[in-house]
This record gives sequence, structure tokens and C-alpha cells, in this order.
Amino acid sequence: MAYLEMTRLSKTFAHADVPAVDGLSLQAERGDFVAIIGPSGCGKSTTLRLVAGLETPDAGTVRVDGRDVTALPPSERDVAMVFQDFALYPHLSVYENIAFPLKARRTPRREVAERVRETAGLLGIEELLGRKPSQLSGGQKQRVALGRALVRKPALFLMDEPLSNLDAHLRAQMRGELARLHRETGATILYVTHDRTEARALATKAVVMDHGRVQQVGTPDDLRRHPRNAFVAGFMNAPL
Repeated sequence: MAYLEMTRLSKTFAHADVPAVDGLSLQAERGDFVAIIGPSGCGKSTTLRLVAGLETPDAGTVRVDGRDVTALPPSERDVAMVFQDFALYPHLSVYENIAFPLKARRTPRREVAERVRETAGLLGIEELLGRKPSQLSGGQKQRVALGRALVRKPALFLMDEPLSNLDAHLRAQMRGELARLHRETGATILYVTHDRTEARALATKAVVMDHGRVQQVGTPDDLRRHPRNAFVAGFMNAPL
């Protein structure tokens, strides 16, 4: 059984003419870095939100590590999500932002301190723990957002275009950081992006979507060199 398994997932929003996600089935193994790529409106972010429990599917199931989580609220799915806009608490310090999910679970104070400092060390932000988000650069904010997800040690990481608000230099730097974190932690990651460069740099498996449906699954190089249809060929080989 796959570590993450989506089976025939469908979602149509009210007043929409077509499904946002249409009978999607997808699997990921433990430790995979799966990039879901495609143009705006193809259903990739909705897919992520269905896995997170932020949207309810009209049909289909989601299983994580053998457990059916389809009907569970987000707090009971053991997943951590990193958003495009960082979503940090402006009144809390970096330490408090990273510690927040642990404190919400009433983790003992000593364990909170150990895990926050371990996570900050992994991300290279130990010297920022006393600062507020307003005192941070965009790249630093994104590291804090990653830290808040990493500190929980969840079963699954969900990332929704987390680098899209950064400039080109920082995006390239953070791609390297994400690749390193994946190697060092062995985390299972489902990552939404429209950026084929990110997919090629990060993903062990890529999924091309269009109109709510999976068009092809494979390594980024496989999708570029051996596209299944004209849409995949055009999307993967269009000039950057």
C-alpha cells in the first residue's frame, strides 16, 4: 500500500460549470517529493486542500500511511501545510511561531524548547528566534514557515507554491534549502507549483494536471522527454 493514496477524488464548487478535481487517483511512497504542476486553474491547489482537509471531496478517498483520513478534520490528519503567504503570527516571535503547533498540543515545555532549537538549527535561523516577523526578510519568513511545519514531525508535508512570493535569487536559494531538508529528513512532501524549474530541481515524482485531471505521472525528465500527450509536451517543453 502506498504511503499517500488518493482514489477517485472529485470536487465541484458551487456555481462552477466543471469539476475543480475530476476523478483524481494518485499515489506517493514514503519519502517521495511529489510536485503537482500545471497551469493556473488546473486543480492542483484544490487537490492539496482535499488532502489537508481544508476542502471536502464530493467523492473519493484519501489515505495517509494506511489510515483513511477522508472524513477527518485537518487537526486529526497529522499533516503540516506551508502556504504561499507564509501565514506567520505577526505578534509572536520566531520562537513562538515555530513552537505554536507544539504548544497547541500541550507538548511539555522542555520538549518544545529542544524541538524548536533543533528545527531552527536545521534551517540556520537560530539567531532569529527572538525577532518578530516584521523584522525578517522574505527568505527568513519562509524558513520560519517551514520550521513551524517541520517542528511537528508530521506524517506528510503539504506545500502550496511556498516560494512564489520570493524574488528569483531567493527562490533559487530556497530550492536548494528544500532539497537539502528533504535529503536530511526523508520527509514525504506533496508540493504544488506552476514552475517547471522547481519541479525539476526538487521532485522525485512529478504530476501534470489539466482541467482537474492527471495527465501524466513520472520523473520531471521523463515527462519532458516522453510526454504522453500534446498537453504534457507543450507544458513541459514550453520556453521558460
